[in-house]
Amino acid sequence: MNFVKRLGYYMGGFAIGLVFLVFFLTGKRAQCNWFPEDRVMADFKRKSITLSPEVRELLKNQELDTLTIQMILLYGDVDFSKSNTDTVPCSFYYVNGRKEMEKTALRVRNCDKILRVEEVIYEKEN
Repeated sequence: MNFVKRLGYYMGGFAIGLVFLVFFLTGKRAQCNWFPEDRVMADFKRKSITLSPEVRELLKNQELDTLTIQMILLYGDVDFSKSNTDTVPCSFYYVNGRKEMEKTALRVRNCDKILRVEEVIYEKEN
């Protein structure tokens, strides 16, 4: 079998495979979280959120709102240098806000079934 015929068979199989992938994987929410920060943030999204009494007091005094907490937990950056991931049974994470909330950070306890916001940290400008 010459090269042109083998190339034709290969390209035909490749095209069938592409059609198969497009047909079966379109519309599915298949995603891969490769980086540690992405895996931690995806884990946060799956859990119910509870607030510590100190954070509830900030909410009561209207110094903070729940939307800010949710936006930081959805779109924030995990700072692993300030986090303590080796504690058992719950790990502690330090999550920084992005853009408008970059001066606000959360200290979060990540347990098996719940995510508890322990502390809100406002970084001062230099």
